[in-house]
Amino acid sequence: MKNKGRTPLALAAVALATVGLTGCGGIEGKIGNYDRVPVWENADPKGQQPIARLTILTPVTVECHEPGKVDAQGMGYGGSYKVSYEGGSGYIDDSTSIMSDGGEVSPERVPEC
Repeated sequence: MKNKGRTPLALAAVALATVGLTGCGGIEGKIGNYDRVPVWENADPKGQQPIARLTILTPVTVECHEPGKVDAQGMGYGGSYKVSYEGGSGYIDDSTSIMSDGGEVSPERVPEC
């Protein structure tokens, strides 16, 4: 009987925590790639130079996901995450491995920009 009273409360706490992660500041995580991850000023990196390069275990906050775009000629760019990090913010490719306390970040876990 005692467990029945705790179950709705526990579910509500989990739901509020999930909303808090995506609604207030994004998901905290660390870069999991061993190579340097370029950071771009805009989601479309064409014609840009990286504004920074992040290395493994760099702490980031994933704010949102920008889906890739392709025009009628098949030209475009892939999806990216908008991230902030110590010293700046920008966009990184969504194939970048980002580990959070809840597991690896994926586009499905992040709100669309």
